[in-house]
Amino acid sequence: MGLAFSCKKWEDPAPVDDPRLTNPYCNDPNAVNYNWGFPGKPDNTICFYPSDLFKGTYKFFDTVYNSQTDLYLSADSLTLFISKISSTQIGIEGLCNSNRMLVMTAGATYQATIDTTVGDSLTQHPGQFFCRTQDTVTGTFTRDKVDSTLIYVDMTVRSDTGSTLHRGRAIKRQ
Repeated sequence: MGLAFSCKKWEDPAPVDDPRLTNPYCNDPNAVNYNWGFPGKPDNTICFYPSDLFKGTYKFFDTVYNSQTDLYLSADSLTLFISKISSTQIGIEGLCNSNRMLVMTAGATYQATIDTTVGDSLTQHPGQFFCRTQDTVTGTFTRDKVDSTLIYVDMTVRSDTGSTLHRGRAIKRQ
């Protein structure tokens, strides 16, 4: 037989403001800089979101390869306009002459993925319409974590004439 004795149940003390904790930090878990600078005082006016990492005007240096053989096909430079749609979605214009906007979802990992809007689990090449309705595109844009003016582009375009890889860098102009 065992006996257990107990004292009064523990109660947390009332919180106190520590005057030493003056550093503002973002307290929004959806932000890229969530809890950066913690401990301190929460200040969500300093938060920035995944779409903020990408918005701006860029010069894109595109190199195109055959996706089956990895043979070089062409190179070009384009001006891209990346706009913020929401805290996680961006729109990209300038890839096609058709003024078609490419919609991507950006994450706190500094990477944006092209949204799949065409196809389902039975579609052979799902993705998003690209320059023509016969073309679908998939891929990612990755913002450099050190150089805030640089984005790495990696896209696959599938069409009725074959499949190509678009790889390159986009450098921020504004």
